[in-house]
Amino acid sequence: MSALPVNPAELLAAMASGDQRALDALYRAWSPRVRVFARLQLSGSGLDVHAIADEVTVDVFHDIWRAPMRYDGRVAFGTWLLTLARNKAVDQIRRHGKRLAREVPLDSDSEEQAQQEPAEYDPGPQVARENLQRRHAVLKCLLRLRNPMQRESLTLWALDDLSVADIAHIQQAPEGTVKTRLFHGRINLRQCIQRWFAQEGGRHG
Repeated sequence: MSALPVNPAELLAAMASGDQRALDALYRAWSPRVRVFARLQLSGSGLDVHAIADEVTVDVFHDIWRAPMRYDGRVAFGTWLLTLARNKAVDQIRRHGKRLAREVPLDSDSEEQAQQEPAEYDPGPQVARENLQRRHAVLKCLLRLRNPMQRESLTLWALDDLSVADIAHIQQAPEGTVKTRLFHGRINLRQCIQRWFAQEGGRHG
């Protein structure tokens, strides 16, 4: 039995030939990312987030299995995959009679870019615990963001490490709009994280 390729495009080609193992490999590699993204997409919709996110994930890979060569390579595979997941999540919200909240108008004179802070390097256990706490705080605060487009932009940028151009492709929005969403989203996220750590510190102090 030959070893399976790890490149998504090669897995898709194998799937087009009916190789079920290629679908399993693709699912194992990419489904966790799709599931987390779908959960954040569905946050605030009033639906059973975990159950619907699982359904979205299965639907995405079912569609890929049915037509694996739909991916044409014009964008990164991850960008294409999350676009599918986004569309599935929106369809689920519409199907259940929910509506995505409109994005709050932003001040056109506000700054559009913010620099990402360099990650602190320290292999010690204390830093590892702090990084774990920070990741937990980021996920909690992403779920609390009222603006769904800011939440989506930050999810794609921070958790999936996508570029502004990739996010703009998924959201079908100008890059300048994405930069504005990221800027304001970072501010709101930072404030939420600061409050979260203040509360946690008070509990354990």
